[in-house]
Amino acid sequence: MTQRKLWGWFDSDRVRLGDRVRWRGREFRVIAFAGLGVTLQPLTEPAALVETLYGEMAGSADFAVLDEAGDAVERSRLPPLGRVLLAVGKEERKQALMWHRHMKEVDTGIRPGRRVPRAGYDPATTTMEQRLRRKAAELDELDISVSWRTLDDKRRRWKQADENPLVLIADGRKSRAPSPGGRTDPRLLEIMQEVTAILARQSGGRIGRAFDLVEERVEARYAKELADPQEAKRLRVPRSTFYKRMHELGLSAVLLGTTRQRASQASKPKKPYTPSYAVRPGQIMQIDTTPLRIKVLGDDAEVVSAEMTILIDVATRSIVALMIVPCTTGEGTPGQRVGGRATRTFDLVLLLAQAYAPMPTLPGWDPLTAASASALPFIKLREADPRFTEAAAARPVIHPRTIIIDQGSTYLSQHFEDVCSFLGITLLYARKEQPDDKPIIERVFSSFADSFSQHAAGWTGRIHAVRGRGIERQPLWTINEVQHMAHEWVALEHQQLPHEGLQHPELPGLTLSPNEMYAALVPGAGYRPRPLSPADNRQLLLPAWVTVNDKGFDIENRTYQNEAGELRLVAGLHSGLASPGKGGRWEARFNPYRPDVAWLYDHRGPGQWIKAHFVHQRLLTDTHWTVDHWEEATAVVLADGGRKEHQAAIALAVKERRRRTRTAPPRHTRTGPWIPFQGPELDVEEPAANPYAGIGEIDLDSITPYESLPIPARPTAQPADAASLPSDRDGLASLFGDTAPDDNVDEAPDPACGLGLPESTESVEGEM
Repeated sequence: MTQRKLWGWFDSDRVRLGDRVRWRGREFRVIAFAGLGVTLQPLTEPAALVETLYGEMAGSADFAVLDEAGDAVERSRLPPLGRVLLAVGKEERKQALMWHRHMKEVDTGIRPGRRVPRAGYDPATTTMEQRLRRKAAELDELDISVSWRTLDDKRRRWKQADENPLVLIADGRKSRAPSPGGRTDPRLLEIMQEVTAILARQSGGRIGRAFDLVEERVEARYAKELADPQEAKRLRVPRSTFYKRMHELGLSAVLLGTTRQRASQASKPKKPYTPSYAVRPGQIMQIDTTPLRIKVLGDDAEVVSAEMTILIDVATRSIVALMIVPCTTGEGTPGQRVGGRATRTFDLVLLLAQAYAPMPTLPGWDPLTAASASALPFIKLREADPRFTEAAAARPVIHPRTIIIDQGSTYLSQHFEDVCSFLGITLLYARKEQPDDKPIIERVFSSFADSFSQHAAGWTGRIHAVRGRGIERQPLWTINEVQHMAHEWVALEHQQLPHEGLQHPELPGLTLSPNEMYAALVPGAGYRPRPLSPADNRQLLLPAWVTVNDKGFDIENRTYQNEAGELRLVAGLHSGLASPGKGGRWEARFNPYRPDVAWLYDHRGPGQWIKAHFVHQRLLTDTHWTVDHWEEATAVVLADGGRKEHQAAIALAVKERRRRTRTAPPRHTRTGPWIPFQGPELDVEEPAANPYAGIGEIDLDSITPYESLPIPARPTAQPADAASLPSDRDGLASLFGDTAPDDNVDEAPDPACGLGLPESTESVEGEM
């Protein structure tokens, strides 16, 4: 019979081969284990061998293990191995069984499941140290680096715990699973990453193709190192080891995945992603752009699509800023299209600027959109920030500290990063095409579609398959009107409705609205206003590096000049900036939605901004125009045989196109002019001095009448020369301008009577 111990089937630590046991009033000796059964040899009397189930024997009431003297022996009743391993997870159970088999082979020389010992493990010909050394070498081939002394320590602890395998994985420093990559040379692992990234951008392939490409790169990059046998051994691994490393590093899954999966895997950020969690307003925010799914009317009264960008606070779920911009593909061949646009970097900058000032209510909004009628601590906010007035919307002002962005081109632009650095904002990058990295803002987009977009004219549905017929032919809103309505929805609906994800920090179970959550958190975080000055706002404008000459400077084929002559002081001079790529040029800033003005920064001395105007602005009087209108007009002039240098002709083309938009019969009946989309305005002008600043309100009750002048009394006696004075008739005649002399009077009238002296006034009042 096969003599073995089947772990998990019976308690072999309690009963062992050769033990003397008592069962059913008789004594036996255990001579064999076979499956679930046990073979017993009677000791008290000659009899046949007894075969029975181990569970039936060990479960008997009178069962006991005896010593040679016949006394009962109380051994450690360790639970069966299978029952012990149920207390740990699958991975821990796997590791424990692995170490248990190795320890059994070192201790007994026979690996569980085998009948004879392997070479180098026979206890009859080897010592314990020799078996430990051999086992350490064997584990080293499996990328488990452990010395034979460490194995001996583990074996001792294992024996002291009655061969409990859980103690073998208790020491995390010695028994944790090998790290991905094992002891493979890091240079080889780096090349494996490079090759996988290249194949991921192509059509993928099998691991064998990656092995060949890695070998080629190793030979080309480390030709000198391969001359050394030791270096060659480290830089070249067997194919089986290469496959194992590719599997451990997850690179094989990248090659075998779909194109979308490979692109998503290759676009992961360098730093590991951290889920959004914030306890203070502004601590972490999320920003993203999505199609609006609403058809709107653009600047030229034509139907266009739109995109919406939202900045939301994680701690309070407050929408801090919202912006809607037109989205068009433009005209022309690919690569030369003109007039196309979508959300740009400057649109994101204007979005950030909204987070630093209260949103004013607009005419026609619901009275409940006012901050004074909401759950915001309006009185305290107004005391801390005078910009909070009765006309402020019910949307808090939260300064962002950290913003989670995706990997869109506009978010990765240098200008956006510079503006965030200027405002002290840290950027965290989410994975591409992974909406779960920004779950809060993705949920807000869905809520916006449910409670706003589907109720607006021009709703196209979430997907093209459900779009209705004739959407473009129905009356639609302009993009500015939709943006104003969206801001009203934020102040009236989103900010004041309870949110299931917002629980009161001190009263668990109480669901709050974003405004109520802000009111609960702002006392602990505090609020300090940070109004952006005109100089700060100029730092937010688009940068342009220009050369100044006698004619001024050019930005995108537009010449700007300063009427006061301040540009003449820097004309023809080198800026002196040592930044690479600047070439001695000067820093200028402009607003693409109001390109009639540009600002040149003179960094010499204290530094000042020089305001310059477009030289042909007189041709565009009373015309709202943007950089998009300039590009469209430039394309028209070039099509007619003109040149980009003909700025006056382009300006006239801009004016003509804007005039046609204003005077052409509207597509739908409207009551107001077509206002082009220009985005929120940035205050870049220095405020004029107010002569009445510091004067408080006038209390009308405190005003006293001015003291009347005394009126002298009329003399009763006439002077001696009274005959020479004119009569009252003459005095009244001169008062009304009648200076013709009387025929009976020779003397000319006294000029004093013509001025209405008090005497005359007294005489008239007396008569009345």
